[in-house]
Amino acid sequence: MRKPLIIITAGKRNEATARGEQQTVVSGCNVDYVNAVVGAGGAPLLLPSIADTDALRAAMEVADGVLLSGGGDVNALTYGEEPHLTSCYQDPIRDDMEFEVTRLALEANVPILGVCRGIQVLNVVMGGTLIQDIPSQVPGAVKHYAQPLDVTLLHTIEIEPDSLMARVTGATSMAVNSWHHQTVKDLGHGLRVNSRARDGVIEGVESSDGKPILGVQFHPEECVSLYPRFRVFFDWLVQEASAYARRSSDEEAEPLPSQPMEPLHRAFALRESA
Repeated sequence: MRKPLIIITAGKRNEATARGEQQTVVSGCNVDYVNAVVGAGGAPLLLPSIADTDALRAAMEVADGVLLSGGGDVNALTYGEEPHLTSCYQDPIRDDMEFEVTRLALEANVPILGVCRGIQVLNVVMGGTLIQDIPSQVPGAVKHYAQPLDVTLLHTIEIEPDSLMARVTGATSMAVNSWHHQTVKDLGHGLRVNSRARDGVIEGVESSDGKPILGVQFHPEECVSLYPRFRVFFDWLVQEASAYARRSSDEEAEPLPSQPMEPLHRAFALRESA
């Protein structure tokens, strides 16, 4: 049987160029995501930030799993708020791309793993909101944005014992790395919290009704090489994707809707009215 195909969403960045040269914009993701998926037995496919919904739909027709990768802040207007002064690195095309990919994955029950920005995208698409700046909006918060010299497990999270997260990790408490200043605030529909930092900040979510959905606020892909126990998140995604691929081959998969559907969240309405 073929390896399950895992779509990894990719952002954009400006590539440094010599003085006087035209600036180049590149699309991609940290290679740690790719290595983690390959190491778990999956076949990674990078999906760039594009506005062509037909192209996104075509990619999702062959996807067995989705990895929503880390990146800049989700535009606050998409969840009905004005931006905090610290908000940065917004990319409305990436927002639209990842919202559409997430919506299609949810409709088809394609397994989803959201990492850092990815958990935030998942929550916003499902109707939730975000804390826009932990240091200024969460009294007594621990440090959530590391400035390490190497991969550092920065703070502790407490995991709900009856959760998918606990089954995946085999733990109810663990130390994690941390690279974020935003996090989940109001929980999206169909999600439950599976872990928190000791300051109360949400560090993980999952489906409340057993669907293959898992989001983490930390970066397991960065930790895999030094702390192999973090590989379990990608093992879970690839195993769920393999099961999805088997189901799809055993029965004819439902085609994705050919007509635009009612916007799942405010982001789509915002883009359409712009």
